[in-house]
Amino acid sequence: MNSDILNLKTEVFAKQKILAKIYAKHKERGLLEYIGSWQISKPIAESGGLFAQMQKLLLRVYPAELTSGALEQIGQNPLVSTIDHHGILNHPFFINSNLIYSQRAGLKYLICLSTAGVSLNNSSWPGCLLVTGQDGLIRRFSFFSDKIKNHAVLAAKSFKASDVKRLEFHIKIADFLTKDEKGRLLGLIQEIFRDPGLFEFNDFSGQAAYVSAALWQKIFPAAPKLLYLPLEELVNELIINEITPREGHILHKLFFTPSGWDIIEKYFQGSLGAFSAGHKGSFLFWGVDGKGRRIHLARQKDKLHHDDFTVSLSAKSVVSGLQTGKLYSTSLVCFLVLLYYNVTCLGGFNQVNWLTNIKEKFADLLTGIGEKDLAARILSVPTENFAEGSLAFGINRQGQIYKPALLDLFLREDKSLYEKYRQLASLETLGESIGAQLPEIYKVITPFSERNGGLSGVTEGDILNQNGLANKIKSVLGV
Repeated sequence: MNSDILNLKTEVFAKQKILAKIYAKHKERGLLEYIGSWQISKPIAESGGLFAQMQKLLLRVYPAELTSGALEQIGQNPLVSTIDHHGILNHPFFINSNLIYSQRAGLKYLICLSTAGVSLNNSSWPGCLLVTGQDGLIRRFSFFSDKIKNHAVLAAKSFKASDVKRLEFHIKIADFLTKDEKGRLLGLIQEIFRDPGLFEFNDFSGQAAYVSAALWQKIFPAAPKLLYLPLEELVNELIINEITPREGHILHKLFFTPSGWDIIEKYFQGSLGAFSAGHKGSFLFWGVDGKGRRIHLARQKDKLHHDDFTVSLSAKSVVSGLQTGKLYSTSLVCFLVLLYYNVTCLGGFNQVNWLTNIKEKFADLLTGIGEKDLAARILSVPTENFAEGSLAFGINRQGQIYKPALLDLFLREDKSLYEKYRQLASLETLGESIGAQLPEIYKVITPFSERNGGLSGVTEGDILNQNGLANKIKSVLGV
């Protein structure tokens, strides 16, 4: 088994170069110490435009006091997370990333620029409540019909009170929940998902931000407050209001001129998180079809095209597409904009690779067109702050350690749970935290047909026992 674990680590790190670099450099550091070492950039003169768009979007969901507090924090400390998928905060990956984020000293708010371009049937199940059964399998209770499972989250309409009622029914008949667990989950739904304010949103995106903040605060009242803001929504607004009106803006030149499109193709085609000639990714913007599904768009001279979907790449047409929801920004565009505004992003295993790769190519591009000072500033933005390790663990009735969904933690009814996780963060190393994620990372980055049977058989439990983290978890959480 030890050889399989070693081979698994080798296989993952061969594909995740920046994660491998972070692991090699910091693996012996305590997790809290590593979090304290994150490098953060400084606000720049143009940050005001960024903050104005953030304020406008946050106020659609959150109270003025919460919004102003978050903006004050990011104005002094421009640190955000780009790890989460936008949706109802549930999935173990994102419970871990936010718990790790929350351990950074001095934070009152966790500002998450969550990715809303994922579909409702993404493996994080953004439109569902998740609960883990005693067999270790995660069950989902969905607010949406399977008929729209391919909709992008950002294109999904709001769920209704009738959808909540249907979900409650499925909880009542779930055979893997005890009577007490059913009662407590139904009480939570009554408190959070029957809030009249929830049904004032006309889109699921706003509802997801609203309830995710409420769920996080309910389960971790001692933690910094969480705010979800869809990354694509923020970048779209920056393009519409800050970049498009300024023809001399470097991003205007890259996004809306023939020479800019040629340069984008030269430096980013085939890059991580970007696009390729083989219909992977999309050129600058994704399309959204009439059924709410995202569609790949290829550049054809001065147009974006896919089958019967064609739109001009002119600033006017793109802005219209962004405003009507027919277009939204790709990861490449989002990261270029965040880099330009000097935002420091916490990344998961994919983001630390994408961000770093895009940053280096962006700097090369800028140097190539004579923007050496801007290139130097872009290169100084930290892109290797990793926050998708393992910190949130649970122990089931059989004494087995597992990664809990958020509602599993709610059902645990442990008011000291947040302090226990902070204690665990002081005991485990970054190497142990990353190591526990390797089996899941391997499944994400390796197509099923290409997986090695021996490597696929390595479990998180195998690694926890091998590296000693299992004993630390049990000492903190109890058996």
